[in-house]
Amino acid sequence: MDKKPSTKKTKELERKTCPECGAAMRRGRTSLHFERGGFYADVENVRAMLCERCGTRSVPGQTALKISDAVERLFRVGKDLDMTGISFHKLAS
Repeated sequence: MDKKPSTKKTKELERKTCPECGAAMRRGRTSLHFERGGFYADVENVRAMLCERCGTRSVPGQTALKISDAVERLFRVGKDLDMTGISFHKLAS
């Protein structure tokens, strides 16, 4: 059986207010920057709720956990390699 996305949850996301300044947030995309042990990783084009007033970004919980887990694994592996960097990009289709 196919499940449709919850319209209640979708409407809640559309009406989210910024936890920092209280302004209305809008759906958009953002980049996330991580640094560990002399390396950095940027994750681009991440779905998020964005505040145009103060710049706060809110990434949905499951998405944030998946990105964090992937980046942490990359840093663990990368520190043991003899290299200066790794780039990983999704090809446009």
